[in-house]
Amino acid sequence: FGLALASGVAKKGIPTTLLVRSDDVASEINETHRHPRYMSDIKLPRTVRATTDKKAALADATYIIHAVPVQYTRDFLATVKDFIPANVPILAASKGIETSSLGFMTDILKECLGEDRSYAFLSGPSFAREICEGVATAVVIASEDLMLADDLADLMAGEDFAVFTSRDVIGVEVG
Repeated sequence: FGLALASGVAKKGIPTTLLVRSDDVASEINETHRHPRYMSDIKLPRTVRATTDKKAALADATYIIHAVPVQYTRDFLATVKDFIPANVPILAASKGIETSSLGFMTDILKECLGEDRSYAFLSGPSFAREICEGVATAVVIASEDLMLADDLADLMAGEDFAVFTSRDVIGVEVG
C-alpha cells in the first residue's frame, strides 16, 4: 500500500523516497520504475526513488508515510527511529490492533517515536492497485492536529484521489 501512496504523491511531481529492504528491489525501482514483486506491471513515476539506506531515506523528509503492517511496526520502528528527524510528522497507512499489546497504531507510534510529534492516520476503503491505476478513490486522514490532516490531504489529493479530514483518530483506526 505504501507503494501506491508513494506513486500518488510522486505523480504530482513531488520527490518521493521509498525505504525498501533489498538492494535488488531498490535498483529495480530506480532503473525500471517498477517494483519487481508488487504490481510489477505498473510503471512508477520517475520522481519515486528507492533506497535501503535508512539515514538517506529519512534525513530530509518533510513527512513520513508509514505503511508497515501493524504486527511488524514496533520492530521496524526500532530500526529507524534514530534516523527520523525530530518533529517530522508521521502518516500511518496501516491499521489494526497489535496482538501482543492490544494497542492501535496511534499507541505504537507514540510509544516508539514519542509524543512530541504529530501523527495522522489514513483509512479507505481503498486498494493499492486501484490507486495506481487512477480509479476514483476516497480516503480519510484523521489527526488530533487538523492542520496536519489538511496539509496531508493537500499533499495526497489528486484528480482521482479524494482525501477528507477528521479529528476522529480512533474512529478512523477502527473503521
